[in-house]
Amino acid sequence: MAVEGVEWDHPELPALVMAGGRARRMGGVEKPAVKVLGEPMLVRVLRAVSACPLVSRVYVVTTPRHELTRELAESWGAKILLTGGEGYVRDLREALSRSGAPALTVGADLPALTPGLVERVIRLWAAAPDPSLSVWVPVRRVKRMGFSLWGRYQTEVAGVRAVPAGINVVGGVGETAERRVVIDDPRLACNVNTATDLRRAEGVLNLWRS
Repeated sequence: MAVEGVEWDHPELPALVMAGGRARRMGGVEKPAVKVLGEPMLVRVLRAVSACPLVSRVYVVTTPRHELTRELAESWGAKILLTGGEGYVRDLREALSRSGAPALTVGADLPALTPGLVERVIRLWAAAPDPSLSVWVPVRRVKRMGFSLWGRYQTEVAGVRAVPAGINVVGGVGETAERRVVIDDPRLACNVNTATDLRRAEGVLNLWRS
């Protein structure tokens, strides 16, 4: 997209990697610690986010109950923000109040994320008039790649049936106006929520690296 070439005149953003979930459809384990091709998903996401030149610092947002997730974050050298674990929105607002906003937010269940995708999202946000940006991926892309849609919110974005991609830029602690964009990228469709998703993610990642 043309926006990729926009000259950068914004401060780098803090990044919040949201890692407080438990994979109830995968046996109740700490999902950020689930391994994809032998490596925890959290580590894969941290590597992608921290390598983006438009990110200033990286926080892992988790709860006191997620001991393994905290250990992984500490071993990586990421800063940890502990929240009350009372739901995604409340935890996010608590984290934003401490990290500052605007901030990039990323789910810890995107094992195919790359630094280039992270940069693309931030540049799209910088080129938009609204304080926040939410990223969506087409439902047809998710289905075509064999990933699940169980429990994922669906809506129309720019005439496309889409689900949240799990990466956004949030403009403030409270509610802000947002621009919704659809990015039809297979790496964003690679979202792990079930054991079947995990097997599928390993399959496509193996294919892409071969």
